[in-house]
Amino acid sequence: MADKRGKNSDGKKNTEKEETIEMVRFGGRGSRKTEFRRPTGVAVSQASEIFIADCSNERIMVCDTRGKVVRMFNTAVKGIFKAKLFKPHDVTVDKDGNLWVVGTIIVNEKKLLYDNLLVQFSTEGRFLTKLDLPLTGVTSGVAVRPCIFPPDPPAPKATSSSKKKSSTSEEKEEKVAVYPANPLEIVFTDQRSRMVERKGYSESCVNVITPDGEPVKVVGPRNTRKPTGVAVNQKGDLYVTDSWLHCVHVFMEGREVTKKYKKFGRFGSGDGQLDSPHGICLDLKGNVIVVDRGNWRVSVFDSEGKFVRHIMTDMPDLCAVAAGPNFLVVTCVGHCGTDTATIIPYSQ
Repeated sequence: MADKRGKNSDGKKNTEKEETIEMVRFGGRGSRKTEFRRPTGVAVSQASEIFIADCSNERIMVCDTRGKVVRMFNTAVKGIFKAKLFKPHDVTVDKDGNLWVVGTIIVNEKKLLYDNLLVQFSTEGRFLTKLDLPLTGVTSGVAVRPCIFPPDPPAPKATSSSKKKSSTSEEKEEKVAVYPANPLEIVFTDQRSRMVERKGYSESCVNVITPDGEPVKVVGPRNTRKPTGVAVNQKGDLYVTDSWLHCVHVFMEGREVTKKYKKFGRFGSGDGQLDSPHGICLDLKGNVIVVDRGNWRVSVFDSEGKFVRHIMTDMPDLCAVAAGPNFLVVTCVGHCGTDTATIIPYSQ
């Protein structure tokens, strides 16, 4: 811990300085090293590395806080004969520093048949594992969280008392419930839709699964219409943007909450109102940062959904957002060749 004189508790000078962040925009439509084609997802690691899902280029771009590309790797999964590329829609970083990428892959080029999948990579781009997801709609957002409620414990484990007892008395045993370690859970949005009597019918939802692909729960089919982005707080609550209902859904997972669902935001252009929200993330204080795509702005709400302020108010084609310790990264995906990423200084 540093004191007022710039020394730590050992009396040594504190040489570590927080990096000064300046606003910088980079990218542009194309396939070169410094360009993007539909950067639809973004994540920031604990080391402040920026990972951008470059969807149509089928790759992950890794940038520093000045917008410089430090490395990139193709989003490829192992096949029978060769690796096969897929289009990444969103990316997130888990507690171990690995990446989880959700996207679509072509399974039949002639018939243009696609499958959804969830793939884990190392931060250096090494393929780790793949999960096939049901092709019910577009999986556009992904996040990770620790398991909140552990599974039912196994049969109580008996431990003998350390004290010696007489042979005539019954030996008493202390029963200890042993819970397995909390696993990691992956959360992704699913924009399901089907036609019923020539009318669109939505079954959109948010899926929670384990890294092995085991389903944990499905939330939101009665509430969501077109879920896009998803973020998770430290309690495990899910914040989900809905671009059709112009709001943020909150699915609460805490042990002592009485109301499991709420939402905030409504259609409009005033403070606290939203128009086609897409990307979403949380800062270190739990504030909710929302990409208000239709209003060309990035807005901040507190954890209860109360409007705080706008970060940007004149940025068209916004898509995704991620938060670092003192900066935000937003991506823009437009029909006129926007396809950029912008690093913005941010004070929490």
